[in-house]
Amino acid sequence: MDHDTAQAQADEVRRAYLAASRPALPRTTCTLSALCAGAGVAFVAWGEPGWQHLMFVAAAVLLFAAAHLLPTAVRRRRGLHGYRGWTRTENTTFLLVAVSLVISGFTGGRELAWIFTGLGVVSAVAWYAMLRGVLVAGGRPRT
Repeated sequence: MDHDTAQAQADEVRRAYLAASRPALPRTTCTLSALCAGAGVAFVAWGEPGWQHLMFVAAAVLLFAAAHLLPTAVRRRRGLHGYRGWTRTENTTFLLVAVSLVISGFTGGRELAWIFTGLGVVSAVAWYAMLRGVLVAGGRPRT
């Protein structure tokens, strides 16, 4: 077997593994989930100190939960239960980032609200790209 044939077969195996761990989701689900994630990041730092700020943080946590549960529900309808492989790693990474953003936004106050709004836009784009399979932790097969 020559090098090109072996490389093509290895790429095919990698593509099959990545497709099994994160199957393609509908664009509407990815878009809605990305909007929830971005809005969650943006809401973390808004509100006056006190109850209003606490309500924004609670709304942000609910939006983060919705961003995770929407793709999970679509996967369950397709018969996929739980996350395996690179998808578990990606979800864990995004959870840790979300927790750190909630902590930073809660302690940062209203001065950082516009920065967190910009971070929300970046987060929404990154979440959408991850759900669509553009940002794959295992890497794309090289052609």
